[in-house]
Amino acid sequence: MTIRSLALRSGATSAEDHRVILGALLGSAEGEALDRRSGLFHDRGTADLSGSDMTATIAPFVVAVRGASATHQGTYLVASTEAVEVELEDGPAEGDRVDIVGVVIRDDTYDDSGETKAEVRVIDPDSDETYLPLFEITVPQGATAGEGGIDWPREPGAALAQSITDRRDYTSVAGGVVRVPDTASRNQMAEVVEGTLVYVASSRNLYVREGDAWVTVAGPEHEKRRPKVVAGLVTHIVADEPAGDYFRGGALVTFEPGTFSETPAIFITGVSDVPGNLKEVTCIRRSKDGFTIRVARTNHTEFTVSWMAIERTEETIRAVKPPPQDQARDSAE
Repeated sequence: MTIRSLALRSGATSAEDHRVILGALLGSAEGEALDRRSGLFHDRGTADLSGSDMTATIAPFVVAVRGASATHQGTYLVASTEAVEVELEDGPAEGDRVDIVGVVIRDDTYDDSGETKAEVRVIDPDSDETYLPLFEITVPQGATAGEGGIDWPREPGAALAQSITDRRDYTSVAGGVVRVPDTASRNQMAEVVEGTLVYVASSRNLYVREGDAWVTVAGPEHEKRRPKVVAGLVTHIVADEPAGDYFRGGALVTFEPGTFSETPAIFITGVSDVPGNLKEVTCIRRSKDGFTIRVARTNHTEFTVSWMAIERTEETIRAVKPPPQDQARDSAE
């Protein structure tokens, strides 16, 4: 069917129609126009792992799994409302074995599996077609419940042993922000289209996908990259120190403690009703803590100095460099 719709009185909507149309509300993936991103909807404790002996325990979660058996199979929405236990087979007699625990969809209409169900278990890549990996677990040789089993996390959300790899991927609704627990989860996201927004909970940073890179748009990391700008006015400055045929004066400007970590760039301008009497406005003794204004006038008239301090960052330094062609021209001259 080319045109699909929900909530028509005719009731002629199939399960596939529901999956395709509801899937359209999810974030897009690389590929065809109707391809949706599979993944978990992140929240605190989503699909966290724990376990004992040879049994893995997966905490509750909500997940979207895109059908992989047919072009318009659609996306399956699955909710696990309670912790699920997955029993692993004992370790092999020789060498180690790698088990991938994940969400598996069996739908006989598409995969000829003879089953129609969603479950959490060890994935069999040879027979399973639609699935989403959660954890990759190395089962040591000879591991059994009686011999200590697997080195599971002490509790849900605890650090994983080296024998366990976190394979959880995340998604969101269309146009929404994908929430992930940490930077590693962001970096392993698959099928990410340009413009995708991702919030990393551990660092409180918001990123946008630009080409093959993640660029911060908000959060602590973005604030570090954005230069601090502080400005002010110093009024009632008087030049009363004789210096030949003119007079000098000055004022001390002090920044709030911690404003700058390094000496900023200082810009100052004299504001005078009679500009001709103002010979010079400059600054000396610049530091991250402040600077000293020095002025020269032909009289003692009070006036005002406007100033601006800008933090030096890699971005601001690059911004003031001339483009390559200008550099070449300057060298030739």
